[in-house]
Amino acid sequence: MSQEQEQEPVTTARQTGRVIRIALLTALLLNSAGVVRAGLGMAPGPTRDLLLDLARPLNSTAHLLDLDRPRTSLDAMLGHPDRITGDGTRTRLEQDAAKQQPAAAPAPRLAPVAAAVRHPTPGDPLRILVTGDSLSDFDGRQLARLVAAQHLPAKVRVEARNGTGLTQPNVFDWSDEALAEAADYAPDVVVMVLGANDGWPLAGAAAGSPRWVAEYSRRVAVVTRDFLAGDQRRRVYWASPPVPRSAPWIHIFDRIDAAVREAVPSVPGLRFVDVAGPTSEAGHYTDYLTDADGRRVLARQHDGIHFSWPGSVFPARIILAALGREYTLG
Repeated sequence: MSQEQEQEPVTTARQTGRVIRIALLTALLLNSAGVVRAGLGMAPGPTRDLLLDLARPLNSTAHLLDLDRPRTSLDAMLGHPDRITGDGTRTRLEQDAAKQQPAAAPAPRLAPVAAAVRHPTPGDPLRILVTGDSLSDFDGRQLARLVAAQHLPAKVRVEARNGTGLTQPNVFDWSDEALAEAADYAPDVVVMVLGANDGWPLAGAAAGSPRWVAEYSRRVAVVTRDFLAGDQRRRVYWASPPVPRSAPWIHIFDRIDAAVREAVPSVPGLRFVDVAGPTSEAGHYTDYLTDADGRRVLARQHDGIHFSWPGSVFPARIILAALGREYTLG
């Protein structure tokens, strides 16, 4: 056998491998949002972190280059209009902006008033759903621990959706998620803790700008209404993220707080819980907090955003106290 004949299969194998790699990369770019969603649904760990570290930049690139249009067009053809409109990719959360801004001002009318809350009993405990991004995980688990330790008539379910936020609904749409969670669990109370992934522009507005705050506030209102799902006795307690260490995030979190506060008057049943102020030192970041026994507790993780496990008891107590002002738990 000649040397050319021996090298031919090797060359063909290399070419085949190259074609396969190009095909996989093309498929990933065309459905990068699906890969990100798959990663967000995985259990926390190094595999999930690696997948998201690779998929998120690719998803941003694919969206910038309009490579995701075939996928979104196919979504529309298959009957998923909530994900697309005629002018490009739009989630239901984004589409709601048009519904909230009619061409002609409607006649003035009184906003609906939330009905009195249901007061729980040991036989019929309060159903509390704690959800949001990774900030909600430890907070929710500590809240469940406090409720159990104090033998309160409540049960807590924690559904943390790590890596999510309101600024990228094409990756994860909290409007859809709120409807699903309300239907699945029928909570009396939803505790929402969100913001660690929301340093992105919104509707062409720079993060933290007045237009950004207005749009973020609108999205808070939309998601809250979806959680309420027409139940006038249900409440949504939207907790602020803590004061972060880095200056850019200090600005973003402050603007998120402003946006949520702005949404409260427009949605009966929405409550704002200030976690940032009580877990800071006069409004400034601190790694350590003092507990009820006077001990200094390392309350924050190394990223300067998340609470540590011991530190997460502080926001959990703040949330529980807020609930206690409206519900009879003692």
